[in-house]
Amino acid sequence: MPDIDRASTLVQELMDRFEDPNETVASLTRRCQRIASLRGDVASLLWLSLELSDIANDFENKGGTTRESLANRLLKALPSEEADAIFNVEFASYTRRRMLPGNKANYRSVQQTEELVQTLRQEEEATLTPPPTGMHTYDLGKHVSEQTQLRAQLFKSRQPLEASLARIKDRLWEFLSETEYELTFGEATAETFDRLRSYVDNQLTMISPPALDQFQAAYRRLKAGGNEDRAHALTSCRRVLKTIADELYPSSSAPVTGIDGKDRVLGDDKFMNRLLQFVIETIGKHENGAAVQAAVEDVGARLTALNDLASKGVHAEVTIYEVDTCVVQTYLVVADVLRIRERAGLPQ
Repeated sequence: MPDIDRASTLVQELMDRFEDPNETVASLTRRCQRIASLRGDVASLLWLSLELSDIANDFENKGGTTRESLANRLLKALPSEEADAIFNVEFASYTRRRMLPGNKANYRSVQQTEELVQTLRQEEEATLTPPPTGMHTYDLGKHVSEQTQLRAQLFKSRQPLEASLARIKDRLWEFLSETEYELTFGEATAETFDRLRSYVDNQLTMISPPALDQFQAAYRRLKAGGNEDRAHALTSCRRVLKTIADELYPSSSAPVTGIDGKDRVLGDDKFMNRLLQFVIETIGKHENGAAVQAAVEDVGARLTALNDLASKGVHAEVTIYEVDTCVVQTYLVVADVLRIRERAGLPQ
């Protein structure tokens, strides 16, 4: 079963059992952590790991051999600024959920907190035990007063911890609801993109197998996940566009008149302009002038933005989001170009 399907199944099962009185907050948190792990959700893995950790004790043993958490390992794979931003946001939210009276915070793990609440509750219940028989009236009054005071103190200690656990549980439900929406919406989006990708792949199999290989290289690099891999994925996207441009509109030393009436030499390095020129000339044979202008402006803007994004791979750290965007936009642009070619009835 694919990870996305496993995550979706776990989300549904956990939401169905969420209000089961036998479910502890610690158990719910661990299962949410598993869902976040399946999805590679770094931010959620971080705050869920914090909820399950004994922060005070972890800091005391910082110099020991404690195994590094998955969340920390994934954070290290991100550019430092992005990792710092995620940590700062999630740690601040974690602290707010853990606040106690007196501007103090409870940094025990969820399980430790639940165990402490249970101990306090048992001690509180013990104060309701009937006093020994035969006590003097004075002693009996003193005993009842002391038990009442102790019970009040125990409740005062327990209630803020229970309020904190309730906030944690609310955040877990919010996480599950958000994840359910993203998975449901993502499935519909994935189906749409799969159809687009299938069309592009089938067309490239006949028109330009090297471009198809370059798309697959981009996906392999994207899956690897490191910053260098992300940069190579972006480079692969640029190679895809150049390979398709070489196939559809080869470079030439002869000047070509663009839609703006200016003559330009579209050499080997002008692959974006060559691809755009192919669109201009091909649509111009089959559409009216207004439609040509609108299509050229739209595709041209997208190609320019895509080229700027892909060029970052040469000299800058890039995020997973940027690479995802680049790969998807490359497919969208290539699909547009290939459909224009198909409508023009050009030979395979």
